[in-house]
Amino acid sequence: MSAPAPTVQTSDNPLLTEWRAPYGLPPFEHARPEYFESAFEVAMAAQRAELDAIAANPEPATFANTLAALDQCGRLFNRIELLFSNLTVSETSPALQAVQRAMAPRLAAHENAIYLHAALFARIDSLYRQRDQLALEPQDRRLLERVHLDFVRAGARLAGEARVRYGALVQELAAECTAFSQNVLADESSFLLELKDEADLAGLPAFLREATRAAAAQRGLGETRMPSTCRPR
Repeated sequence: MSAPAPTVQTSDNPLLTEWRAPYGLPPFEHARPEYFESAFEVAMAAQRAELDAIAANPEPATFANTLAALDQCGRLFNRIELLFSNLTVSETSPALQAVQRAMAPRLAAHENAIYLHAALFARIDSLYRQRDQLALEPQDRRLLERVHLDFVRAGARLAGEARVRYGALVQELAAECTAFSQNVLADESSFLLELKDEADLAGLPAFLREATRAAAAQRGLGETRMPSTCRPR
């Protein structure tokens, strides 16, 4: 069992500060695994508060105060989630994978909190039922139809026990999918195809031969046992 990630105070978390790198790039040098759980908790709470505010708006639902507002909310969560997803598929580590396993059901629960938000869906559904009378621009109508479909497919029309059961299954599936993807990654990262002689190297261009020599040297295999990074399918 992995040791729990250290607790990080929000004020000390660089993922929650303004990202000042050129082009708004994330602070990759500070994106340590122990920062993500606390950053996600803050970002998820902020997005839920934004969703609650949209749902509680006393004004009748309009495209601007419901769909456009929904499209704008969750920016903090989205930027942290995109950074996290990028790292877990491109530069992961045991510590980051431990965070990924811990966060999988919690992120699924957060998604449930969005798509199973009854008051929010009621506003979206009312707009959808009036879509022919709203004189929306084509792209706005398409957004309304797409968002409504996403909510319906994610269980927004479920009620009672079915709603609770669906939410539990989504969280369980998220945990299982994360474990499966990590197992596949571990299997692929340990694969090694040795190219032992000239017959194995036949047809390979010079730059690829040099790359395999460098890979062999890194693994201490010697120049006559050059590993390929390509896994047969």
